Amino acid sequence: MSAGYSGGVLRENELLSRIAAAGAGMPASVSIPPGDDMGMVRIAGADVLIAVDPLIEGVHFDRATASLEQIGRKAITRNLSDVAAMAAKPVAAVVSAVLVRGFSQVDAETLFDAVRVTGERYGCPVVGGDVAFNDGPLTLTVTVLAEPDGVEPVRRGTANPGDRLYVTGQLGNSAAGHHLDFEPRLSVARALASDPKMQPTAMMDISDGLAQDLPRLCPHAVVNVAVLPIREGTASPRWQHAIGDGEDYELLLATKNRLPARVAGVALTCIGEVTETGGVVFLDAGGNALDVTGFGWEHRS
Repeated sequence: MSAGYSGGVLRENELLSRIAAAGAGMPASVSIPPGDDMGMVRIAGADVLIAVDPLIEGVHFDRATASLEQIGRKAITRNLSDVAAMAAKPVAAVVSAVLVRGFSQVDAETLFDAVRVTGERYGCPVVGGDVAFNDGPLTLTVTVLAEPDGVEPVRRGTANPGDRLYVTGQLGNSAAGHHLDFEPRLSVARALASDPKMQPTAMMDISDGLAQDLPRLCPHAVVNVAVLPIREGTASPRWQHAIGDGEDYELLLATKNRLPARVAGVALTCIGEVTETGGVVFLDAGGNALDVTGFGWEHRS
């Protein structure tokens, strides 16, 4: 058993770290191993980025409040958020669906039409997949393929001390509906990564909350919660929801550059900076360190 692995209750971060560590001995055809939002392999002389994500009833959506159109859309867009995190261009997707027994023909067609239309809208046609039936929950697993298309993929873990930290859009209150209707930040990611005056040194999307995801981007950083861009309607204390709610699907990036207030029509906010030591620290308006233990979303068994 490797160091750092508890062997008891499953913790997502421990498992992901173990998987990433196991990618060290991969063949030369693998240029981005596990540990980033997408892996990258070389196929017939071309670089192909690949990612997969499940969308599970009771975990990522509630059929009592989400329409089939919203569920089908989210199945694609949450994967496209990973594409944006790498500043890549989507190419195609395949979808594996486990439908609930008793699902009607009309419901199935509504769901898959939403998947298809969403893929087409973002230049990511659904080119195949499979369907199975079970007693539940409804599950859609999407594998997305992308290409660099002239832009070097932006990875996690490559930020430098002194880099500024930025987020796109707004954070918090995702449960009010944002997690079903968000726009994957494909255009702003490509615009940033293709311009040397704005280029990120590291980037990822925020899916598990800033408190969980920031340490995945860099081990040492300082964030001022007073400047976080927080969505209207977010409950008090607003900063807690902004760093902990999860499913924001905004970009978190580090850069040595000072960025404009908007890029490709999307707001950018500087929230702190990468430091050399000290771990990840969240400060209040008075400069006091906040206890963020337990904030953010972590899958557990």
